[in-house]
Amino acid sequence: MSPEIIGVILGTLFVVPTLYIVRKNHLEAWAWPIFLVTLPVYYMLFGLLVMDGTVILNEFLWGLPFIATGLIAWRFQSHLTHYLLAIGWLSHGFYDYYHDFLFVNEGVFSWYPVFCALIDIVVGAYLLTSSTRIDRLLAASDAS
Repeated sequence: MSPEIIGVILGTLFVVPTLYIVRKNHLEAWAWPIFLVTLPVYYMLFGLLVMDGTVILNEFLWGLPFIATGLIAWRFQSHLTHYLLAIGWLSHGFYDYYHDFLFVNEGVFSWYPVFCALIDIVVGAYLLTSSTRIDRLLAASDAS
């Protein structure tokens, strides 16, 4: 089985229950921003697997926009930052897909970029399509 098919299968098996759990437990106000912050960390840990300091630094530098976006969306929750968060997730999906064109991280499993890209694009699309519902949740949390 090809690594891409494995990534799609694993990504689907991961993202569907994650969306359900986060939505069911009303964790959206903090979960999606914090999860976005952690995405670059996984790539840095892959660099740690091969003990390559240059790769770890590159992953950190390329991950800074995602870390910043997640922290801003978590701290300043609004309609605008919700869309910024969705764009952050979608753009990380493109980052996953084009990762090897930027630089090679030998520690990344062959199936991981497709796995992560699928999750990122599904979560980003979910955030874009659920903006009115999440705006109501944010308003309710501000009122309490």
